Amino acid sequence: MDSEGWRRSVGRLSALVRKEFVQLRRDKRSLALVVAMPAVLMLIFGYAASFDVKHLGIELVGHDSQVVRSVLAASGHFDVHAAVVGDAAQATSDLRHGRVVVAVEVGASGRPVGLLVDGSRLLEATSAERELAGLIGGGQTTHLPVEMLWNPDLRSADFMVPGLIGVIMAQVGMVLTSLGIVRERERGTLDQLMMTPLSRLELMLGKIFPYLLIAFVDLVMVSGLGIGLFHVPFRGNPVLLLALSALFLASTLGIGLLISTVAQNQQQAVQTAIFVLLPQVLLSGWIFPLTSIPWGVRWLSYLMPLTYFLPISRGIFLKGLGVPDLWPDIAVLLAMAIVVVGLASARFRRSLA
Repeated sequence: MDSEGWRRSVGRLSALVRKEFVQLRRDKRSLALVVAMPAVLMLIFGYAASFDVKHLGIELVGHDSQVVRSVLAASGHFDVHAAVVGDAAQATSDLRHGRVVVAVEVGASGRPVGLLVDGSRLLEATSAERELAGLIGGGQTTHLPVEMLWNPDLRSADFMVPGLIGVIMAQVGMVLTSLGIVRERERGTLDQLMMTPLSRLELMLGKIFPYLLIAFVDLVMVSGLGIGLFHVPFRGNPVLLLALSALFLASTLGIGLLISTVAQNQQQAVQTAIFVLLPQVLLSGWIFPLTSIPWGVRWLSYLMPLTYFLPISRGIFLKGLGVPDLWPDIAVLLAMAIVVVGLASARFRRSLA
């Protein structure tokens, strides 16, 4: 190619590049997501997500010991409860309900004689066991009997699988729901559906119901694989798990519906859904314990439905918890579902007006 041909090729390429930048500049939502996503990920991984777990709840069982309290407090890793628990049964109840991660059994001599650890909280349990090794009892902690409850072998599958159920249902609820409605709008078939005798409520329910079924199929599939293939114990009520999963799905489907009302095309719907989903996966406690996330970011965790479904799923799977044990998380999920579904319904009907 001669010099004139090169100049023409460079000119055509420059024109195409300019056109792409003009289109990108006009698509302000996609541009904002592309710029914001790396910043959010850097903030989460650099500041919020940490395996250095601190502020672990710990209590003394049997007898008090100012020496043990002082050593634990000075370590900076434990929040020592003021009250002394009377016996191991009461300590087990506190561990079962998530009030503490570790209970230290103290003998009449004021020295630790054993540890009770909530093994269902894998990273916190391993961190607590590591920090306690040699910290109390004059360096003899490693020789103390340690009872690891609900996950005695500290298997990662027992920790990850119950949480994975929530992550998958959140993905289905947000990504597929938002895509399905935006796709109808792009093809023009949404307007055609509006010409049918279907009411707006019927149309909305009809669009999200298939994804509800898909999410339940995924729930059963992942649960079955976890129990059958990875031998994750299931100690709770399967009907309760299905019912509370439906409550969680209501909020995630509502978020997906909200995304569909603000996204102008499928690309924006996927980008927005991922932008909303990633913080839930990283800040909900599925991978990184909430206690390892600084309060400057942790408050975001409590605005996410997955944060409240994870203790429900893990509690039912590993501890056999019921409604009386889980009612605080159930109440928050119910409130979230009502608010999110209400907002999504209002915006969906307005977008069809």
